[in-house]
Amino acid sequence: MSQTALGSFDADMVRTISDSLNEPRWLTDARLEAFAEFVKLPPEKNPLYTKYASISSFDLGQFRLSPEKTPVDFRSFFSGFLTGNESNILLQGNETQVHAELDEETSSKGVKLVSIHEALQTDEQLVRKLFESRLVKSAADKFAAFVNAFFNTGTFVHVPRDVVQVKPLRRMLLLDSPRTSIIDQTFVVAEEGSKLVFLEELYSKGPSGPSLTASNLEIRAGPGSHVDFSSIQLLDPQAVHVSNRAIETANDSRATVSALSLGASVSRSRMNFLLNGRGSLAEGFEIFFTDSKQRYDFETNLLHNSPDTTGSTQARGVLKGESQTIFKGMIKIVKAAKNSRSYLAHHAMILERSARSDAIPGLEIDNNEVKATHSASVAQIDDEQLFYLEARGLPPDEARKMVVLGFFEPVLSRVPIEQTREGARFMIEGKWQGEKRRLVDRETLLAATGETTPEAKQSEDIFERHYKYR
Repeated sequence: MSQTALGSFDADMVRTISDSLNEPRWLTDARLEAFAEFVKLPPEKNPLYTKYASISSFDLGQFRLSPEKTPVDFRSFFSGFLTGNESNILLQGNETQVHAELDEETSSKGVKLVSIHEALQTDEQLVRKLFESRLVKSAADKFAAFVNAFFNTGTFVHVPRDVVQVKPLRRMLLLDSPRTSIIDQTFVVAEEGSKLVFLEELYSKGPSGPSLTASNLEIRAGPGSHVDFSSIQLLDPQAVHVSNRAIETANDSRATVSALSLGASVSRSRMNFLLNGRGSLAEGFEIFFTDSKQRYDFETNLLHNSPDTTGSTQARGVLKGESQTIFKGMIKIVKAAKNSRSYLAHHAMILERSARSDAIPGLEIDNNEVKATHSASVAQIDDEQLFYLEARGLPPDEARKMVVLGFFEPVLSRVPIEQTREGARFMIEGKWQGEKRRLVDRETLLAATGETTPEAKQSEDIFERHYKYR
C-alpha cells in the first residue's frame, strides 16, 4: 500500500508505529486495512450532516506523528495534579504511560487496568478477539479509521465474571507540549454479572500550542453487568480533540456514559449505544460549556437491536463568545426490538448573540409496539429568571451565574458517578469564573467549597412527560 494521506499520516507510518511497538502481524494488517478506509472516506459520510461538517473541520496535516516515546519524570510531570491519595489509577504523560497501580484488594479479584500493549503480551487471545470484532468500525467514520490505523497508546480494562469493583478505576492523561499526536485505543470489558466504574480525565498542563488527541473507546457490558463510565475533557484552548465511542449492552446489562467537555478549540465526538441484549439499558449524558471561538460537534445514536431495551441520551450546554455547537442524534429501533423505549434530547442556552447552536434529532422506527421521543431547544437566558433573582438582591452577574448553573442541573443531577457529578459542578463554575479547575476527591472539594451536593436523581421514567412516537 503506497497511499499518502496527510503529512506524516501515511502507510509507512502505520508500519513504523506497529514495528516500534513490536506488534504481531495480524495487528499490523488490521491497521493497514483501517488506513485504507481512512484514505477513502470523506470527513462526513451522512448526507444529512454534510452541511455542518465545517464546524469540526481542522487541518490534520498540521499535526505530526512519531514512534519515539518522550521520557516523562513521574513526580515532576504530575506535580500539582495528584494528591498522593489516588489508587486504582493509570497515569499517562503525553503519549507515554508512566504508572499503573491497583490496590491489593482490586488486583486480588483479577481486575486489570493496563496498557493495550501490555495486554497484548498477557492476554493476546482476548485482545485479538476485541480487535477482530471492533464496535468502532473503520468503515463508519474517517476518524474512527484514523485511530484504528495510527493509535500509539491505549488502555485495557477487564473485570472478571461476577466481580463487583466498587472503587472507581481512573485513567489520567496529562499533556505538556507534546511532540507527537496522542492517538488512543481503549477497551473496557465487563464480564457477566460484574460491576465497574471507570473515570477518564484529559488535561493540559498549560498553554502548549496546537496538539491532537484522538481516541476510540469500546465498552462491552456482559450479561447482567453494570458499567458506569465518565470522561472529562479540559485540554488546552489550541488542542483538537476527536473521540469515537461505542457501548454494547448484552442481556439485562446496564451502561451509562457521562461526558463533560470544557476545553480544546475543536471537539468532535461520536457515540453509539448498541442495545444488543434483551432487557438491557443504556444512558448517555453530554455536558458542555463553550466560549471564545470553540467549536464542538456531537453525534449520539441509540440503536435498539433487541426487545425490551431502554435507551436515553441527553445533551445540555451553554455557549458564550463566538462559540458554535452542533448536536446530531438518531433513535433507531429495528423490527425485532419490540417493547423498547428510547429518549433523545438536546438543550442549549445562548449567552451572547455571536454564539450559535444547532440540533438535528431524528427517529427511525420499524416496530409499532415501542415508545420513543426526542426533543431539542436553543434559547437565550431567561430574563424573567434574572429579574426574579435580582429583585431579591442578587447582583446581576451572580444572578446570571445561578441561572446558568441551574440550567445544567436536570442532566448533572442524573450523572450516576458521585465524583464526576460533584466535580462537574465545580469545574463548570470554575469556567464561568475564568478558572481552570480539575477533578478532585470529595474531601478536597468540600474543603474548597464547604458545600455538600445532592444525591443523583435516578427517575425510572426517562421520558418525563410525553411520547413523540408510540
